[in-house]
Amino acid sequence: MISAGTFHMVSTDAAIGMFVLAGFAFMLVLINKGPEVKDTVAHWALAGGLIMTPMAIITGILAAPGDGLDNPLLANKLLLSMTATGLAIGLLWRRLREGPADRIYAGIGMITCGMILVTAGIGGEFSRGESLLFFLPKDLVLLFPIWASAIILLLGLAMIGKSAIKHRG
Repeated sequence: MISAGTFHMVSTDAAIGMFVLAGFAFMLVLINKGPEVKDTVAHWALAGGLIMTPMAIITGILAAPGDGLDNPLLANKLLLSMTATGLAIGLLWRRLREGPADRIYAGIGMITCGMILVTAGIGGEFSRGESLLFFLPKDLVLLFPIWASAIILLLGLAMIGKSAIKHRG
């Protein structure tokens, strides 16, 4: 039988790989370089990473020692991955309704992918005690302040609202 840790590693590597590909493609859209399919690649890779994210979260909770979210690093991982998931859904919804991404949405796509990569770095810190993110505090949960949560909520609503207004008539 495959252990929860092994299954978590496989699902996490699949999700992270997709988000890295999406982030790179969004960067090409932002700087307006590369092949014509960069926007399509960015959104399909984002969708693939989004599909794998819940599996990575579930297997990570099952593989974690203890009672689940009893460690501040795990709580931060959950908060960051859920925020990135919401932004990714907004980006995909906007792409479905309005077509190829412009520079603003490409930037939001890069931020989304960056949040997932920070989540992966926190996972390395939790499981192996090593990470490129050595500067992050290890003993507190970095909850979003109300203003940051409101900005992200308004950003998501604006993406959906702009799409709904454009396609209403």
